[in-house]
Amino acid sequence: MSKGSKSLGRKLKAMRKRTGMTQPQLAIASGVATSIVNDLENGIRSAGSKTINRIAKGLELDEEERFLLVLEGLKTSKRDFIIPDLSDYPPEILNFLPYALQRTGIKAGDVSKIRLPGRKGRKMKIVLNSGREFSLEIRLSPH
Repeated sequence: MSKGSKSLGRKLKAMRKRTGMTQPQLAIASGVATSIVNDLENGIRSAGSKTINRIAKGLELDEEERFLLVLEGLKTSKRDFIIPDLSDYPPEILNFLPYALQRTGIKAGDVSKIRLPGRKGRKMKIVLNSGREFSLEIRLSPH
């Protein structure tokens, strides 16, 4: 499998261990098969964004962590380029982000942190592994 799959697997395993869950417990909490959790952790399988999102929810990650995990999962997915909905954010915003990053030459692996817009601010803050930061504001207008 790819280096990205192994990186995602290590991250999933660390997150699962942080919660104190076993693979079967995470599988039950996520609604996926234990073999999927095992294969993802060992980097021998890639998964679609919906599966990664379900696992992130099973881990009870906050929305920013969940978003980053799904974004990392998109690096290895062979079939998905769309981020599943995060309850408080319009899907147009979340699905535009990978496209916008790709168009500027930023790969998902270059992103170290994303702060999603909240009630106080409407800008999304993106921090790269290089330490560079930038904000992105997306406004949706009614039809």
